[in-house]
Amino acid sequence: MSFSRLLAFSLLAITPFHFPPALAQSSVQTTGYLTVPSASLYYETYGTGPLLLFISGANGDADIWRPVAKLLAANYTVAIYDRRGFSRSYLSPTAVQNYTLRLETDATDAKQLLDHLSPGTPATVLGTSSGALVAMQLLLMYPAALKTLIPHEPPALTILPDVAALVAGQRDVYAVYRALGIPAALLKFLTLYDPSASFNPGTDSVSGFSIDARESPFVSGNLQYWFEREVLQYPLKEWDLDALGAGGRKEKLVLACGSTTSAEGAQYRSNVVMAERFGLNVTLLEGSHVGYAGDTMVGWARDLVGVLAGRR
Repeated sequence: MSFSRLLAFSLLAITPFHFPPALAQSSVQTTGYLTVPSASLYYETYGTGPLLLFISGANGDADIWRPVAKLLAANYTVAIYDRRGFSRSYLSPTAVQNYTLRLETDATDAKQLLDHLSPGTPATVLGTSSGALVAMQLLLMYPAALKTLIPHEPPALTILPDVAALVAGQRDVYAVYRALGIPAALLKFLTLYDPSASFNPGTDSVSGFSIDARESPFVSGNLQYWFEREVLQYPLKEWDLDALGAGGRKEKLVLACGSTTSAEGAQYRSNVVMAERFGLNVTLLEGSHVGYAGDTMVGWARDLVGVLAGRR
């Protein structure tokens, strides 16, 4: 696997596509800001119907979801948003941010967005990568707000049997970031999550995948914010799986992975562990870790619609 494929784990340049007749665009669209404690959340919605909220991973940005949101808008009201501190979701210039409860705050932000967009009606939420960890925390804290919760490839390192090696590797990623910067740290990060991958650092491009600040006004700040506030805090979260499965929570879970994601990766194995613990199956959606974008997006959307239709 090339570095360009690996880099999609964190950031992906969206490619143009055509909407098939079976998944047509809806013209209904809104944008807005929701004021929450110590921040203002930027969000967009597309379509009509039951609420489906997507939670972004490392890039924290709504933009990566926009094409697939339009694709699914004939079936759902699809909501996408910039997570707190990323892109257009601004932190308060005066209020305190409690970074010791960063994951809990992220989950509460999502809950307030659900309350705003679908008051009193349980919604479907899919979070991917770091956003899948936010989604799991949302299920722990606010199960009544959820109809279905889909953690898509969560890097829940502490539930895995090789936790010591994985935690050491994650800490090394952060150390490389502090010593050598973001591109070197991304190389370390991406090989940690796909041990079977190989690439040639001498020929593969980092800047070609939008980590160049000249290509996006948000990417530089987003990456730095992610490294400082999430790279250690989120994957190293200690999960209580008994609590995650209790009180009807496991019945709300759909554990999703990409059909072409390496089964060796921690983000894949985390869902396998939870599936075994809760007596569930791992659901495969077309594509890799970012199957919801690029060439596999249409198939990914069809798979998701099929999964959700079976839960009505």
